[in-house]
Amino acid sequence: MKRIVIENNAVVMTFNKNFYPKELIEQSALDFKEVCDCNFQDEKLALKPKSNEIDIELLGYEFYNYLLGLIKS
Repeated sequence: MKRIVIENNAVVMTFNKNFYPKELIEQSALDFKEVCDCNFQDEKLALKPKSNEIDIELLGYEFYNYLLGLIKS
């Protein structure tokens, strides 16, 4: 299963509930609110960039990296 999918000018990300704590996903979404609109439901998060200059796919990978950093700390 792909973890990052581009749909309707947004990156849709799927998370494994056993590995990614919901509260850290929500915290990461709050931290990214300056650059994108976030919609989190069940195991999926949609990130829609607020600027056309943001690379959608790169945004998804940056979000994963940020989230992993929160998990490690």
